[in-house]
Amino acid sequence: MDGPVADASDEPRDVAVLDVLRRVDRALPFTTVTPDASAATTWCADVLAHVRAGADPLAPWRDALREQMSRRHGVPVAAHVPAAFVLQWWCEVAATPLAHAAALGPWVLVPPASGLGFELAPGLYPHRLVVDPARARLEVEPDPERRAARSRAVYDDLVHEVVAAFAPGVRMGSRQRWGVVDDTWSTASRVAAGAAGHPTGPEPRRVSCCFIYALPGMRECAACPRSGSPSGRRWGAGPQN
Repeated sequence: MDGPVADASDEPRDVAVLDVLRRVDRALPFTTVTPDASAATTWCADVLAHVRAGADPLAPWRDALREQMSRRHGVPVAAHVPAAFVLQWWCEVAATPLAHAAALGPWVLVPPASGLGFELAPGLYPHRLVVDPARARLEVEPDPERRAARSRAVYDDLVHEVVAAFAPGVRMGSRQRWGVVDDTWSTASRVAAGAAGHPTGPEPRRVSCCFIYALPGMRECAACPRSGSPSGRRWGAGPQN
């Protein structure tokens, strides 16, 4: 870990948050974490507001991804494939910066939904994550286990309502839905640990499936639950339905 440690107790909040965001951004090879929003930024609070109003704000994202996948592979793509991808990507928006902040230093990053946003790459995955340093809070937690647990709680709070209301037009049971929440956090934490130089161990078996095997020429990933039963993994972080 390079440079001085930002201490949220004696630095202005935005300065400390900016320092952590820079560290997180440097640790990510393919995703940008930035304090700078643009006209392309979708704020999580806006997605949440639509969900609370009974709308399906992620439907255009799923539809666009399904069309793009169908063009790319030259065959109609079943709706459950983009549904799984979009739900995972929604969770990654929160999991990526929070897990990396917790791994790279003693920080629990607490952005409200109004201060966390994302922008999509041409491939329709989130490639630019926006954290508003004026709205986010940074807490210092020296104990790694408590820090991880507190960061996970912030993550759950940010993604929970959208996951619970997710209505992709295909059946998605509790195991798949809340397994995505668990799997995304587990993967983000493992990647973050590696970026911080900590041992990561073998990749755990996933609870949820991304259904990439349904695309022409694609195979199940090594951690796919279809290749065996998950062992020792918790699932069901949300209400059972």
